[in-house]
Amino acid sequence: MRLAVRTLGCKVNQVESDALVGLLRALEPEVVRLEEGADLVVINTCAVTTTAEADARKEVRRARRANPQAFIVVTGCYAELAPDQLAELGADAVVPNARKAELPRVILEHFGLPADPLTTPPNEFWGAGERGLLNNWVRAFVKVQDGCNVGCAYCIIPRLRGRERHRDSRDALSEARGLLEAGVQEIVLTGVRLGSYKGHPRGVAGLVEELALMGAKVRLSSIEPEDTDETLLRTIARYAPQVRPHLHLSLQTGSQRLLKLMGRRYDKEYYRELVMRAYELIPGFALTTDVIAGLPTETEEEHQQTLEFLRELRPSRVHAFTYTPRPKTRAASLPQVPIEIRKRRTHEIIALAQQLAAWRIAPKLGSRVEVLLESRCGGQWVGHTPDYYEVLADGPAFKQGQTVWVRVERLEGYTLIGPVEAVKEEPQRMLLPMA
Repeated sequence: MRLAVRTLGCKVNQVESDALVGLLRALEPEVVRLEEGADLVVINTCAVTTTAEADARKEVRRARRANPQAFIVVTGCYAELAPDQLAELGADAVVPNARKAELPRVILEHFGLPADPLTTPPNEFWGAGERGLLNNWVRAFVKVQDGCNVGCAYCIIPRLRGRERHRDSRDALSEARGLLEAGVQEIVLTGVRLGSYKGHPRGVAGLVEELALMGAKVRLSSIEPEDTDETLLRTIARYAPQVRPHLHLSLQTGSQRLLKLMGRRYDKEYYRELVMRAYELIPGFALTTDVIAGLPTETEEEHQQTLEFLRELRPSRVHAFTYTPRPKTRAASLPQVPIEIRKRRTHEIIALAQQLAAWRIAPKLGSRVEVLLESRCGGQWVGHTPDYYEVLADGPAFKQGQTVWVRVERLEGYTLIGPVEAVKEEPQRMLLPMA
Protein backbone atom coordinates (compact mmCIF):
# COMPACT_ATOMS: atom_id res chain seq x y z
CA MET A 1 0.00 0.00 0.00
CA ARG A 2 1.52 3.29 -1.14
CA LEU A 3 0.71 5.90 1.50
CA ALA A 4 1.23 9.66 1.28
CA VAL A 5 0.81 11.75 4.42
CA ARG A 6 0.68 15.54 4.39
CA THR A 7 0.78 17.25 7.79
CA LEU A 8 0.02 20.94 8.09
CA GLY A 9 0.30 23.10 11.19
CA CYS A 10 1.53 22.31 14.66
CA LYS A 11 3.74 19.66 16.23
CA VAL A 12 0.65 18.05 17.76
CA ASN A 13 -0.61 17.35 14.24
CA GLN A 14 2.75 15.82 13.39
CA VAL A 15 2.53 13.51 16.41
CA GLU A 16 -0.97 12.44 15.42
CA SER A 17 0.04 11.73 11.82
CA ASP A 18 2.93 9.57 13.01
CA ALA A 19 0.55 7.71 15.32
CA LEU A 20 -1.80 6.99 12.42
CA VAL A 21 0.98 5.49 10.30
CA GLY A 22 1.77 3.13 13.16
CA LEU A 23 -1.87 2.05 13.44
CA LEU A 24 -2.06 1.29 9.70
CA ARG A 25 0.62 -1.42 9.86
CA ALA A 26 -1.92 -3.99 8.61
CA LEU A 27 -1.67 -2.24 5.22
CA GLU A 28 2.13 -2.71 5.22
CA PRO A 29 2.39 0.91 4.06
CA GLU A 30 5.19 2.23 1.91
CA VAL A 31 5.33 5.94 2.67
CA VAL A 32 5.78 7.98 -0.51
CA ARG A 33 5.59 11.62 -1.52
CA LEU A 34 2.28 12.94 -2.78
CA GLU A 35 3.62 13.29 -6.33
CA GLU A 36 4.96 9.72 -6.48
CA GLY A 37 1.57 8.05 -6.86
CA ALA A 38 -0.32 6.86 -3.78
CA ASP A 39 -3.15 4.43 -3.11
CA LEU A 40 -4.00 6.24 0.13
CA VAL A 41 -3.55 9.92 0.94
CA VAL A 42 -4.01 11.33 4.45
CA ILE A 43 -4.04 15.11 4.89
CA ASN A 44 -3.91 16.39 8.48
CA THR A 45 -5.03 20.02 8.31
CA CYS A 46 -4.67 23.22 10.32
CA ALA A 47 -7.08 26.15 10.70
CA VAL A 48 -5.19 28.54 12.95
CA THR A 49 -5.27 31.24 10.21
CA THR A 50 -7.10 31.81 6.94
CA THR A 51 -3.78 31.09 5.22
CA ALA A 52 -3.73 27.67 6.89
CA GLU A 53 -7.26 27.06 5.65
CA ALA A 54 -6.23 28.00 2.11
CA ASP A 55 -3.23 25.63 2.36
CA ALA A 56 -5.57 22.81 3.39
CA ARG A 57 -7.84 23.36 0.40
CA LYS A 58 -4.83 23.55 -1.92
CA GLU A 59 -3.44 20.26 -0.58
CA VAL A 60 -6.73 18.44 -1.18
CA ARG A 61 -6.95 19.69 -4.77
CA ARG A 62 -3.31 18.83 -5.38
CA ALA A 63 -3.73 15.34 -3.91
CA ARG A 64 -6.71 14.61 -6.15
CA ARG A 65 -4.91 15.84 -9.28
CA ALA A 66 -1.78 13.81 -8.51
CA ASN A 67 -3.63 10.68 -7.38
CA PRO A 68 -6.99 10.46 -9.20
CA GLN A 69 -7.68 6.88 -8.03
CA ALA A 70 -6.46 7.23 -4.45
CA PHE A 71 -8.59 7.05 -1.30
CA ILE A 72 -8.14 10.57 0.15
CA VAL A 73 -8.81 11.09 3.84
CA VAL A 74 -8.76 14.57 5.40
CA THR A 75 -8.62 15.17 9.14
CA GLY A 76 -7.47 17.87 11.56
CA CYS A 77 -8.77 21.28 12.52
CA TYR A 78 -10.00 22.37 9.09
CA ALA A 79 -11.86 19.08 8.77
CA GLU A 80 -13.64 20.08 11.98
CA LEU A 81 -14.40 23.52 10.59
CA ALA A 82 -15.43 22.86 6.96
CA PRO A 83 -16.11 19.15 6.27
CA ASP A 84 -18.57 19.75 3.42
CA GLN A 85 -16.16 22.01 1.55
CA LEU A 86 -13.37 19.43 1.78
CA ALA A 87 -15.67 16.74 0.39
CA GLU A 88 -16.55 19.00 -2.54
CA LEU A 89 -12.83 19.51 -3.24
CA GLY A 90 -12.21 15.77 -3.62
CA ALA A 91 -11.89 14.17 -0.18
CA ASP A 92 -13.39 10.68 0.00
CA ALA A 93 -13.62 10.77 3.80
CA VAL A 94 -13.50 13.72 6.19
CA VAL A 95 -12.75 12.85 9.82
CA PRO A 96 -12.89 15.82 12.21
CA ASN A 97 -10.78 16.12 15.35
CA ALA A 98 -13.63 14.93 17.55
CA ARG A 99 -13.54 11.58 15.71
CA LYS A 100 -9.80 11.23 15.05
CA ALA A 101 -9.62 7.92 16.88
CA GLU A 102 -11.86 6.48 14.15
CA LEU A 103 -9.26 7.14 11.43
CA PRO A 104 -7.71 3.64 11.45
CA ARG A 105 -11.14 1.99 11.24
CA VAL A 106 -12.30 4.28 8.41
CA ILE A 107 -9.17 3.58 6.38
CA LEU A 108 -8.71 -0.13 7.08
CA GLU A 109 -12.35 -0.97 6.46
CA HIS A 110 -12.22 0.87 3.14
CA PHE A 111 -9.49 -1.57 2.08
CA GLY A 112 -11.35 -4.59 3.48
CA LEU A 113 -9.23 -5.08 6.61
CA PRO A 114 -10.24 -5.18 10.28
CA ALA A 115 -9.20 -2.20 12.38
CA ASP A 116 -6.44 -2.65 14.96
CA PRO A 117 -7.58 -2.16 18.55
CA LEU A 118 -6.67 1.30 19.79
CA THR A 119 -4.35 1.67 22.74
CA THR A 120 -6.00 4.90 23.92
CA PRO A 121 -9.66 5.68 24.67
CA PRO A 122 -11.54 6.71 21.51
CA ASN A 123 -11.48 10.48 20.88
CA GLU A 124 -10.06 11.21 24.35
CA PHE A 125 -6.32 11.41 23.79
CA TRP A 126 -5.52 10.53 20.23
CA GLY A 127 -1.87 10.47 19.25
CA ALA A 128 -0.25 9.30 22.48
CA GLY A 129 1.57 6.02 22.79
CA GLU A 130 0.28 4.22 19.72
CA ARG A 131 3.86 3.82 18.52
CA GLY A 132 7.27 5.40 18.83
CA LEU A 133 6.35 8.82 17.48
CA LEU A 134 9.54 9.56 15.60
CA ASN A 135 10.44 12.16 13.03
CA ASN A 136 13.80 10.38 12.91
CA TRP A 137 15.62 7.86 15.12
CA VAL A 138 17.19 10.66 17.12
CA ARG A 139 14.28 12.88 18.19
CA ALA A 140 10.78 11.77 19.21
CA PHE A 141 7.65 13.73 20.02
CA VAL A 142 5.63 12.72 23.07
CA LYS A 143 2.16 14.24 23.32
CA VAL A 144 1.03 14.89 26.90
CA GLN A 145 -1.78 17.42 26.56
CA ASP A 146 -4.60 18.36 24.17
CA GLY A 147 -7.29 21.02 23.99
CA CYS A 148 -7.55 24.55 25.39
CA ASN A 149 -9.91 26.10 27.95
CA VAL A 150 -8.88 29.73 27.46
CA GLY A 151 -10.34 31.14 24.25
CA CYS A 152 -8.28 34.18 23.25
CA ALA A 153 -10.42 36.71 21.37
CA TYR A 154 -8.78 36.03 18.00
CA CYS A 155 -8.40 32.22 18.24
CA ILE A 156 -10.65 29.42 17.03
CA ILE A 157 -8.56 26.49 18.29
CA PRO A 158 -10.56 25.78 21.52
CA ARG A 159 -13.62 25.20 19.33
CA LEU A 160 -11.69 22.82 17.07
CA ARG A 161 -9.59 20.97 19.68
CA GLY A 162 -12.06 20.87 22.56
CA ARG A 163 -11.52 21.11 26.30
CA GLU A 164 -8.15 20.41 27.88
CA ARG A 165 -7.12 16.79 28.49
CA HIS A 166 -3.97 15.74 30.32
CA ARG A 167 -2.11 12.46 29.90
CA ASP A 168 -1.11 10.58 33.04
CA SER A 169 2.62 11.06 33.60
CA ARG A 170 3.17 7.34 34.23
CA ASP A 171 1.87 6.60 30.73
CA ALA A 172 3.99 9.36 29.19
CA LEU A 173 7.12 8.25 31.05
CA SER A 174 6.54 4.65 30.01
CA GLU A 175 6.40 5.71 26.37
CA ALA A 176 9.53 7.83 26.79
CA ARG A 177 11.37 4.94 28.38
CA GLY A 178 10.56 2.73 25.40
CA LEU A 179 11.83 5.39 23.03
CA LEU A 180 15.07 5.79 24.96
CA GLU A 181 15.60 2.03 24.99
CA ALA A 182 15.13 2.09 21.20
CA GLY A 183 18.01 4.60 20.94
CA VAL A 184 16.17 7.92 20.79
CA GLN A 185 18.22 10.76 22.25
CA GLU A 186 15.86 13.72 22.49
CA ILE A 187 12.25 13.77 23.72
CA VAL A 188 10.10 16.72 22.62
CA LEU A 189 7.07 17.29 24.84
CA THR A 190 4.08 18.55 22.88
CA GLY A 191 0.55 19.73 23.57
CA VAL A 192 -1.93 22.32 22.37
CA ARG A 193 -1.47 24.10 25.71
CA LEU A 194 1.57 22.31 27.06
CA GLY A 195 2.16 24.51 30.08
CA SER A 196 -1.26 23.75 31.53
CA TYR A 197 -0.27 20.06 31.86
CA LYS A 198 -1.76 18.49 35.02
CA GLY A 199 -0.89 14.83 34.51
CA HIS A 200 2.03 15.06 36.95
CA PRO A 201 1.75 16.29 40.57
CA ARG A 202 4.34 19.00 39.78
CA GLY A 203 3.03 19.82 36.32
CA VAL A 204 5.23 20.06 33.26
CA ALA A 205 8.31 20.92 35.38
CA GLY A 206 7.95 17.63 37.25
CA LEU A 207 7.63 15.67 34.02
CA VAL A 208 10.69 17.40 32.56
CA GLU A 209 12.76 16.57 35.63
CA GLU A 210 11.77 12.89 35.57
CA LEU A 211 12.68 12.64 31.89
CA ALA A 212 16.04 14.28 32.58
CA LEU A 213 16.71 11.80 35.39
CA MET A 214 15.94 9.01 32.91
CA GLY A 215 18.82 10.33 30.82
CA ALA A 216 16.74 11.92 28.05
CA LYS A 217 17.59 15.15 26.37
CA VAL A 218 14.36 17.12 26.71
CA ARG A 219 12.90 19.89 24.58
CA LEU A 220 9.64 21.76 25.10
CA SER A 221 7.43 22.78 22.20
CA SER A 222 5.51 26.07 22.36
CA ILE A 223 4.37 27.04 25.86
CA GLU A 224 2.19 29.92 27.03
CA PRO A 225 3.87 32.68 29.08
CA GLU A 226 1.34 32.53 31.93
CA ASP A 227 1.98 28.79 32.27
CA THR A 228 5.75 29.32 32.61
CA ASP A 229 6.94 29.97 36.13
CA GLU A 230 10.08 30.12 38.24
CA THR A 231 9.88 26.39 38.98
CA LEU A 232 10.05 25.49 35.31
CA LEU A 233 12.85 27.98 34.64
CA ARG A 234 14.89 26.57 37.53
CA THR A 235 14.30 23.01 36.32
CA ILE A 236 15.59 23.92 32.86
CA ALA A 237 18.57 25.73 34.40
CA ARG A 238 19.41 22.81 36.68
CA TYR A 239 19.62 20.29 33.84
CA ALA A 240 20.69 22.49 30.89
CA PRO A 241 21.86 21.75 28.24
CA GLN A 242 20.38 18.25 28.68
CA VAL A 243 17.05 20.04 29.13
CA ARG A 244 17.26 22.39 26.19
CA PRO A 245 17.72 26.07 27.12
CA HIS A 246 15.13 27.27 24.62
CA LEU A 247 11.52 28.35 25.06
CA HIS A 248 8.96 29.38 22.48
CA LEU A 249 6.77 31.88 24.37
CA SER A 250 4.02 33.41 22.23
CA LEU A 251 3.88 37.18 22.71
CA GLN A 252 1.33 38.20 20.00
CA THR A 253 1.60 41.95 20.73
CA GLY A 254 3.68 44.41 22.70
CA SER A 255 0.63 46.56 23.47
CA GLN A 256 -0.67 46.28 27.04
CA ARG A 257 -4.16 47.35 25.93
CA LEU A 258 -4.33 44.77 23.14
CA LEU A 259 -3.09 41.95 25.36
CA LYS A 260 -6.08 42.61 27.63
CA LEU A 261 -8.52 43.14 24.76
CA MET A 262 -7.46 39.89 23.08
CA GLY A 263 -7.97 37.90 26.28
CA ARG A 264 -4.30 37.06 26.86
CA ARG A 265 -3.77 35.96 30.46
CA TYR A 266 -0.54 37.85 31.11
CA ASP A 267 0.48 41.47 30.88
CA LYS A 268 3.50 43.08 29.31
CA GLU A 269 5.42 43.43 32.58
CA TYR A 270 4.93 39.75 33.43
CA TYR A 271 6.25 38.73 30.01
CA ARG A 272 9.25 41.04 30.35
CA GLU A 273 10.13 39.76 33.83
CA LEU A 274 9.71 36.13 32.73
CA VAL A 275 12.08 36.49 29.78
CA MET A 276 14.66 38.49 31.71
CA ARG A 277 14.55 35.91 34.51
CA ALA A 278 15.12 33.16 31.95
CA TYR A 279 18.17 34.99 30.60
CA GLU A 280 19.43 35.38 34.17
CA LEU A 281 18.89 31.76 35.29
CA ILE A 282 19.45 29.59 32.22
CA PRO A 283 22.91 29.38 30.62
CA GLY A 284 22.70 30.02 26.89
CA PHE A 285 18.95 30.73 26.97
CA ALA A 286 17.24 31.39 23.62
CA LEU A 287 13.78 32.88 23.14
CA THR A 288 11.57 32.41 20.09
CA THR A 289 8.12 33.93 19.83
CA ASP A 290 5.02 34.68 17.73
CA VAL A 291 3.68 38.14 16.91
CA ILE A 292 0.42 39.05 15.18
CA ALA A 293 0.47 42.25 13.12
CA GLY A 294 -2.64 44.36 12.80
CA LEU A 295 -4.84 42.98 15.56
CA PRO A 296 -8.29 44.65 15.64
CA THR A 297 -8.14 48.31 16.77
CA GLU A 298 -4.30 48.29 16.80
CA THR A 299 -2.96 51.83 16.43
CA GLU A 300 0.30 52.82 14.81
CA GLU A 301 1.66 53.71 18.24
CA GLU A 302 0.85 50.21 19.51
CA HIS A 303 2.57 48.67 16.50
CA GLN A 304 5.67 50.70 17.37
CA GLN A 305 5.36 49.47 20.97
CA THR A 306 5.55 45.90 19.68
CA LEU A 307 8.69 46.67 17.67
CA GLU A 308 10.34 48.35 20.65
CA PHE A 309 9.40 45.47 22.96
CA LEU A 310 10.96 42.96 20.56
CA ARG A 311 14.20 44.99 20.58
CA GLU A 312 14.18 44.78 24.36
CA LEU A 313 13.45 41.02 24.45
CA ARG A 314 16.18 40.05 21.93
CA PRO A 315 14.52 36.87 20.53
CA SER A 316 16.56 34.65 18.26
CA ARG A 317 13.52 34.03 16.02
CA VAL A 318 10.19 35.81 15.55
CA HIS A 319 7.31 34.21 13.66
CA ALA A 320 5.22 37.10 12.32
CA PHE A 321 1.62 36.65 11.22
CA THR A 322 -0.82 39.05 9.60
CA TYR A 323 -4.07 39.09 11.55
CA THR A 324 -7.05 37.63 9.69
CA PRO A 325 -10.54 37.56 11.25
CA ARG A 326 -11.65 34.11 12.39
CA PRO A 327 -15.41 33.47 12.19
CA LYS A 328 -17.18 33.07 15.54
CA THR A 329 -14.37 34.71 17.51
CA ARG A 330 -14.78 37.89 19.56
CA ALA A 331 -12.04 39.71 17.66
CA ALA A 332 -13.86 39.30 14.35
CA SER A 333 -16.62 41.67 15.54
CA LEU A 334 -14.18 44.45 16.51
CA PRO A 335 -13.11 47.32 14.20
CA GLN A 336 -10.52 45.97 11.77
CA VAL A 337 -7.22 47.50 10.68
CA PRO A 338 -7.14 47.92 6.86
CA ILE A 339 -5.44 44.95 5.23
CA GLU A 340 -2.76 47.04 3.50
CA ILE A 341 -1.72 48.46 6.90
CA ARG A 342 -1.71 44.97 8.46
CA LYS A 343 0.58 43.72 5.69
CA ARG A 344 2.91 46.70 5.98
CA ARG A 345 3.21 46.15 9.74
CA THR A 346 3.93 42.46 9.15
CA HIS A 347 6.80 43.36 6.81
CA GLU A 348 8.22 45.75 9.39
CA ILE A 349 8.12 43.07 12.09
CA ILE A 350 9.82 40.59 9.76
CA ALA A 351 12.54 43.12 8.89
CA LEU A 352 13.23 43.76 12.59
CA ALA A 353 13.16 40.02 13.31
CA GLN A 354 15.86 39.47 10.70
CA GLN A 355 18.03 42.16 12.29
CA LEU A 356 17.58 40.66 15.75
CA ALA A 357 18.33 37.17 14.46
CA ALA A 358 21.53 38.35 12.79
CA TRP A 359 22.58 40.09 16.01
CA ARG A 360 21.88 36.98 18.11
CA ILE A 361 23.64 34.54 15.76
CA ALA A 362 26.75 36.66 15.11
CA PRO A 363 28.63 35.59 18.30
CA LYS A 364 28.33 31.95 17.16
CA LEU A 365 30.85 32.57 14.39
CA GLY A 366 34.17 31.06 15.44
CA SER A 367 32.68 29.42 18.51
CA ARG A 368 32.46 25.74 19.44
CA VAL A 369 28.87 24.52 19.71
CA GLU A 370 27.24 21.32 20.91
CA VAL A 371 25.21 19.55 18.20
CA LEU A 372 22.98 16.48 18.17
CA LEU A 373 23.55 14.77 14.80
CA GLU A 374 20.15 13.94 13.31
CA SER A 375 20.54 13.06 9.62
CA ARG A 376 22.76 13.26 6.54
CA CYS A 377 21.98 15.60 3.64
CA GLY A 378 24.21 16.26 0.64
CA GLY A 379 27.25 14.77 2.35
CA GLN A 380 26.84 16.85 5.52
CA TRP A 381 25.41 16.15 8.92
CA VAL A 382 22.26 18.06 9.89
CA GLY A 383 21.55 18.70 13.56
CA HIS A 384 20.56 21.29 16.13
CA THR A 385 22.24 23.02 19.02
CA PRO A 386 20.59 22.96 22.46
CA ASP A 387 19.37 26.53 21.82
CA TYR A 388 17.76 25.35 18.56
CA TYR A 389 20.02 26.62 15.82
CA GLU A 390 20.25 24.36 12.78
CA VAL A 391 23.77 23.16 12.01
CA LEU A 392 25.35 21.73 8.85
CA ALA A 393 28.53 19.87 9.80
CA ASP A 394 31.28 18.02 7.94
CA GLY A 395 32.53 14.77 9.43
CA PRO A 396 31.57 11.46 7.77
CA ALA A 397 33.14 9.24 10.45
CA PHE A 398 30.47 10.08 13.02
CA LYS A 399 27.13 8.41 13.76
CA GLN A 400 23.53 9.51 13.77
CA GLY A 401 22.45 10.28 17.33
CA GLN A 402 25.89 11.28 18.55
CA THR A 403 26.40 14.58 20.34
CA VAL A 404 29.45 16.34 18.96
CA TRP A 405 31.35 19.61 19.09
CA VAL A 406 31.28 21.68 15.88
CA ARG A 407 33.52 24.65 15.12
CA VAL A 408 31.35 27.32 13.42
CA GLU A 409 33.16 28.67 10.36
CA ARG A 410 30.25 30.19 8.42
CA LEU A 411 26.76 31.56 8.97
CA GLU A 412 23.98 31.30 6.40
CA GLY A 413 20.73 32.86 7.60
CA TYR A 414 19.74 30.94 10.73
CA THR A 415 22.16 28.06 9.99
CA LEU A 416 25.61 27.39 11.49
CA ILE A 417 28.16 25.63 9.27
CA GLY A 418 31.48 24.03 10.18
CA PRO A 419 33.43 20.82 10.82
CA VAL A 420 32.91 18.33 13.62
CA GLU A 421 35.86 18.59 15.99
CA ALA A 422 35.10 15.87 18.54
CA VAL A 423 32.46 13.68 20.11
CA LYS A 424 31.09 15.12 23.33
CA GLU A 425 31.73 12.82 26.25
CA GLU A 426 28.46 12.11 28.03
CA PRO A 427 27.62 9.90 31.02
CA GLN A 428 26.20 6.51 30.14
CA ARG A 429 22.42 6.51 30.29
CA MET A 430 21.01 4.45 33.15
CA LEU A 431 17.33 3.54 32.78
CA LEU A 432 16.25 2.91 36.35
CA PRO A 433 13.17 0.71 36.97
CA MET A 434 9.94 2.72 36.94
CA ALA A 435 8.05 3.00 40.21
